[in-house]
Amino acid sequence: MARAHALGRRGETLAAWLVRLRGGRVLARNTRVRGACEVDIVARYGRTLAVIEVKARRAGGAAESVGPERVAGLSRAAQWLADSRGYEWVQSIRLDLVTIDGRRVRYLADAFRL
Repeated sequence: MARAHALGRRGETLAAWLVRLRGGRVLARNTRVRGACEVDIVARYGRTLAVIEVKARRAGGAAESVGPERVAGLSRAAQWLADSRGYEWVQSIRLDLVTIDGRRVRYLADAFRL
């Protein structure tokens, strides 16, 4: 379990780095939203609020591990963050996914519909 946790932490650090490389700004990491879920990364891309799920696996299957319940929780979390955090600059919200399968890293902007 400790190895899986360490892999997840490294994946989140890599994802935060990718956000910055893509011109975004990390606003928060590991944010718990009551009644929704924990959000791995909250980022800003201009006037877009991005709620980012990070999935890291040693050998494949990262994207497939995000089920409909998780997407629904992320959607609720995104709406709550936009409405209650004083993010008056938000014009759009998107749910992004960063997958790390072994050495393959993918950033999927707007991976899920709200």
